[in-house]
Amino acid sequence: MNNEDLITLNEEIAGMARAGLPLDQGLSALAREMGRGRLQRATAQLAADLQAGNPLPQAIERQGKRMPPFYAALVEAGIRTGRVSDVLATLTVYGRTVANLRNTVLDAIWYPAVVLLVGLFLFGGLFGFFLPQYDRILKDFDMQLPLVTRGVLAVSREPVRFLIVPAGVVLGVLLITYIVLRCTEAGRRRWAGWVYAIPIVGTLLRAARLAAFTDLLALLVDYELPLPRAFELAGAASSDPIMAGAARQVVLDLQQGVPLARVMRERDLVPELIAWMTAVGEHRGNLGKTLHQVADLYRRQVEMRAAVLRSVLPPFLLIAIGGLFACFFVFVMVLPMIKLFDGLMR
Repeated sequence: MNNEDLITLNEEIAGMARAGLPLDQGLSALAREMGRGRLQRATAQLAADLQAGNPLPQAIERQGKRMPPFYAALVEAGIRTGRVSDVLATLTVYGRTVANLRNTVLDAIWYPAVVLLVGLFLFGGLFGFFLPQYDRILKDFDMQLPLVTRGVLAVSREPVRFLIVPAGVVLGVLLITYIVLRCTEAGRRRWAGWVYAIPIVGTLLRAARLAAFTDLLALLVDYELPLPRAFELAGAASSDPIMAGAARQVVLDLQQGVPLARVMRERDLVPELIAWMTAVGEHRGNLGKTLHQVADLYRRQVEMRAAVLRSVLPPFLLIAIGGLFACFFVFVMVLPMIKLFDGLMR
């Protein structure tokens, strides 16, 4: 299930738990009212497992990849501590926080992407419609054109050869590279490293993933899951392959008794400041609170970088597109006209 499906199902379970309703009967009735889809199938399967006598955490685990492993672990922790309603409410808040982070990233990228698309559309019209007609007019005058003008007009005569094919080759190479790298864990980490190296966009995506990872880790620590298990579940839920791989190494180190702060520094899991804050939180016995503060820090970074992306990149693209059109105007139209007027005056 996607994040919205999980939030919806969690809210239904939380509402039934708060009202003291039988979950098996409530989920069964809810599944019958739903249309077809992943959420309906997951709800019906949960109801069937509960009616068969399976406890809720086990019924959730039986969903397999439909539901993340941390969900069952947190529900089990809530049952053990008698705080099921609190756990479910917290899970809803976490799900909506992750959704808000994702929306912030998409919103920051959307406007620059639209500006870039409009620019590509204008250049397509320039090379596909305007320049070929202008080329025919200049040919009628049989004049010696500047080298730059001849080059641009040559491109406009065969845009498929000079523009579309090279762009397609570049995109094809990127797509094949992505598909090949996605087949292995090391490849996924390498691809993620390349993406994170992109100015502003890469750091924005990295901060958003770190915020989601740290927030989930804080929840798991809050509900008293063992620290190695908490890192294991948070790493498995992370969409960051670098973080997921580092989390597995952290689990091994923690199981060997290495202090958390030292592990985070040696594994280069987080920046030095975050490692120090984690060490202080662990020493004072409020690690969960500290991790929530770290998650808030990353979320503020996401909001700050998203604001920079929305305010800086669109004007930069507009200036670049305007500059390119100005160059076309000067080299393709003004220079030939100057040469034509100069020939007429002689």
